[in-house]
Order: sequence, then C-alpha cells, then structure tokens
Amino acid sequence: MTLSIRRFRPADRDAVDETVEAALRSADAYFEDVPALEDDDILAEYVDAGGEFLVGERDGEIVATGAFRPPTGVVTEFVEPAGAAELKRMHVHPDHHREGIGQAMYDELERRARERGSERFVLSTTGRQTPAHAFYEANGFERVGATTAEVEGTTLDILVFEKSFD
Repeated sequence: MTLSIRRFRPADRDAVDETVEAALRSADAYFEDVPALEDDDILAEYVDAGGEFLVGERDGEIVATGAFRPPTGVVTEFVEPAGAAELKRMHVHPDHHREGIGQAMYDELERRARERGSERFVLSTTGRQTPAHAFYEANGFERVGATTAEVEGTTLDILVFEKSFD
C-alpha cells in the first residue's frame, strides 16, 4: 500500500474533517462543539498565504493531513515569524498509526517549506498530545514556550516548538 501525497482539493473537505476528528479523538484532544478545522477556506488559509495543505491517500482514501503557512496566533508570542513557517494540521487517522505516514507527510511538508524559502518550522500543540510531542522532538524540534487556553470550560496547556532547517 503506497502512500500518495498531494495538495488538498475542495472535494476532500469531508474526508479531511473526518480524518482530523478521528485523530483528535484518539489523542483525547477533540472537543464536541469546537470544529476540528476552523478554516473556512483551506486553500486561501494555507496555499494562497504562501503555504501548503497536503493530504495523504492510500487506496483512494485520505488517511493523513498536514499543512504549513506563515506563522499566526500563539506561536508569534514565542518566536520570530520572519523566516518561519507554522506547521499545522498534522493528523494521521488512528487506523493508520505506526505505519510511517506521519513521517512521510512531515518530510514532504519540510521539503516544500524549504523550497519556498522557509528557514525553520514553528508549531503549537496541546499538552495532551504526548505522542505528537515525541514525534516532533524526534524530528529535531525543541520546546520554546508554553501557555494555556480555555476551550469549552477546560484549561489546556499549549506548547510551542521550533526547529531550524540548518
């Protein structure tokens, strides 16, 4: 089963939302009344902004997502945005964990970010997503900050990571 990685298309939206929701539920990071993807227009939010939004497919089924864009929001409180790309939406459907899909998606995202002139990745993730922390650290990311956010009456730890492409 070969993984095919390609740019998101609008017709992918439902499958992308389902993959993201399954991944977040698996990580105990899904909140029922908060949309899995807040983005109204994925292509405008990522691609038109100078980034990328990719999907990973196996046998015609979307099994992973990953994106980057210019940094916004909480990461800009901890890192210099110039030269950085913010890694976003890294999700693998739990039925496909431990198959190397996340690494393949990450490698392709980093390759494309470098092509666009980015010098490093920055990202934020919740404190609940410990497998994600291990994944990012294994890929050379270092934790550079932390804060909290209120989501549906729950206080979440938000961790900020950064990796230089040197």
